[in-house]
Amino acid sequence: MSWNVMTEGLGPDWYGPSMPREDHLWATRAPRVQQWLRATDADVVCFQEALGTRDAAGRPSNLMVGMVPDRGWANIDHFLPIMFRASLLELHDSGVTDTFAGNKTSPWQRYCSWARLRHRATGRELLVFNTHMQPFQTIDIARLRSATISRLISVMHAADPGYRTPAVLAGDFNARADERRPVFSDHLTKLKKDGWRNSATIAAHDSSEVPGVSTHNGFGVKAAGAWRYRLISTSGKNVDYLWVRAGATVPDRETYTGPGVRHLKLADGRRYPFFAEGPVPSDHCPVLARVRFA
Repeated sequence: MSWNVMTEGLGPDWYGPSMPREDHLWATRAPRVQQWLRATDADVVCFQEALGTRDAAGRPSNLMVGMVPDRGWANIDHFLPIMFRASLLELHDSGVTDTFAGNKTSPWQRYCSWARLRHRATGRELLVFNTHMQPFQTIDIARLRSATISRLISVMHAADPGYRTPAVLAGDFNARADERRPVFSDHLTKLKKDGWRNSATIAAHDSSEVPGVSTHNGFGVKAAGAWRYRLISTSGKNVDYLWVRAGATVPDRETYTGPGVRHLKLADGRRYPFFAEGPVPSDHCPVLARVRFA
């Protein structure tokens, strides 16, 4: 699973006037994040914007720790931590490498967090790469993002020369899956050329509860003339990905919208999907995929 959980954010005024201010606070959203993590129960979860912290003794900690039992961690003190089921997998190696291509003019320093996990029963290994690309859709940012993609590819080759190990690449790429503009679409063209495939395009089945659901929701969207808190976006604005390489198959994937999705009729007479009552856990919905390796 890949999930931008936004432990800190831009403030409720960034999203919409009807969003309760307290619902933006991490303390309010954290129980709902925990609920979704326990409901999905993924073997491996790549988080973005999960800010790393240290306890009073200076030991690495993270706001996600303890939310789900039987979990181990890679790169726990970074905002791109990787969580895995400890009874199934053990951590063999891990690291964090910058991917901002040495560009000191970038306002964002981007990274690739990676982990080499070993299956306890068979000894087989799985490489997990986790990243978060530059936001916003200007040509200058698109060029930065393109350079970051190239750097990411070189980092992955360094971690696995010859691409011999089964691998998954997860992350919030801040670039749409249906992008066609040159430079803006470099995340699609460069990764495809490098042998990666978007799990959403090769999955045998999409089990998303809400058809057309967007991975980036922003706590709500506009419908029937007004911005509505908890309204689920069905614009297909997908910027969060799970990529796999040749030899992997994806029996199913989904954009998860949590338990208790409601369908409400608005003033225009149409019925719309809404998240369950209570705070929306993040401005992104998690993306899940069941992946099988040859």
